[in-house]
Amino acid sequence: MDTKQWELSGRTLESVLSESRYTPRKFANALGSPSFMSLLGSINRLALRGLKAAIKVKVYSHLPRLDRRFAKECGRRRLGKRCWDIQSVTFSYRSQTVDGRDILLSGRVTFLVNKAEGTPHQAKTISLHMHQAFFHEEWAPSRTLMFVPLKVLWDSVVIEPDLQKWGINYGIEYDGGGSSVHMARQLADCIVAALEIMRQHGVSLAPDGYTTNWGSSQNAVPTLYFAKWYDTRAPQWFKDSLRLRATFSAEGAADMPELMKYSYLHPEDIDTNFVLLLAYFKGFSPAQMGGYKPEEFVPRWYQDTTFRVDGREITFQQAVCHHYPQLTDPYFRKMKSFDQVFAPDMLTADGRVDTDSPKVRAWLACLKKYNNLDDWTPAHSVYMAHCPTDDMIPYAEAYKLYRTISRDGRNPLVHMLDVPSMRFIPSGGLKPHFIIAFVGLLLMALCENPEDMCRLYKSVQ
Repeated sequence: MDTKQWELSGRTLESVLSESRYTPRKFANALGSPSFMSLLGSINRLALRGLKAAIKVKVYSHLPRLDRRFAKECGRRRLGKRCWDIQSVTFSYRSQTVDGRDILLSGRVTFLVNKAEGTPHQAKTISLHMHQAFFHEEWAPSRTLMFVPLKVLWDSVVIEPDLQKWGINYGIEYDGGGSSVHMARQLADCIVAALEIMRQHGVSLAPDGYTTNWGSSQNAVPTLYFAKWYDTRAPQWFKDSLRLRATFSAEGAADMPELMKYSYLHPEDIDTNFVLLLAYFKGFSPAQMGGYKPEEFVPRWYQDTTFRVDGREITFQQAVCHHYPQLTDPYFRKMKSFDQVFAPDMLTADGRVDTDSPKVRAWLACLKKYNNLDDWTPAHSVYMAHCPTDDMIPYAEAYKLYRTISRDGRNPLVHMLDVPSMRFIPSGGLKPHFIIAFVGLLLMALCENPEDMCRLYKSVQ
């Protein structure tokens, strides 16, 4: 797909995969996948109990206001019984892969519905969310309600795409995170499908309603690119359906080629930077990468080392790009130099990454083409947030992108927030970036609007 050509279909929904209705109590208990809760419990059991209690308090605190809203909408209180439920629908929809193929992807939409049959509901807002990197396939939106659906308590419709590698395509498609252009396209196609599901359930955005756009970590840049596309190229009918008011992008927004160059200087971080270094090659076609095949960027042993997965044989490079940590992590823990990561002709004689290598130049040019934000002047509020002590993505790189997007601070719509370090939270051996990102995920779920994050970040310092 040419970055300048993007025709959005008026209908992308393929099929409904599952539908679930929740009472507030059941909804509170359903949030968070077992693997995530197990990980949190292994770090700090007290924190796990605190999170579960906080979710219930948050849910129950919204009930009186929502009860009044729906009673007014229905015209009655149903003899004192609650007039509404929480509906969550997973679905498949048509979109396009990074290398230009038509594909079915999966996603989730969660919203409030009237119990009174035939009574429509006008939601206050729509919340879009592009997830961060996962440790487990179970964290995909179509597999689990992973906290951000809490925004439904503000009477918001929450729309979440799995994106190319996850959900119904786990183990089939490669990581597409190297192209913000295509991740934004996959979000837009997901939104069109979700809007159709909303119509089927009698749910629409209120006339004075608006949309907020959220993303972090691995999908911080795609979140910004969607905002750019919305401002500059989205069709009017799409804009009229959403009325995007604000975007929030945290702990990962940076110019992709510059961030890659930074990672090339730090072989000591290979074990945590492998997604940035290696996971995106297989998603692109050779035509997009200067004529080079994905296999040409890595050492030969990446193809010679194979595993059996679900009855088929895959290479080490495929395992990296499909995200099979149980297979790849033992290798990454042993990697200390770039000759274990890249093909020999991408390195200097002393083992450093050679940014003058034709392959490296072709790869950086590909990343720039499919992640370029330099020519965007935001027409709606944009909040970028980053922690000064982030150990994976330097604050300086995030701040440089903020200066670019804000035109050196001259655009008052663009804001930069400093994220607290969260050092008071036990890490359980995880890198600080992951702790900051996990906490950020929870805080996003607890905020109605992006501007609220500033207040909440201050409260956890």
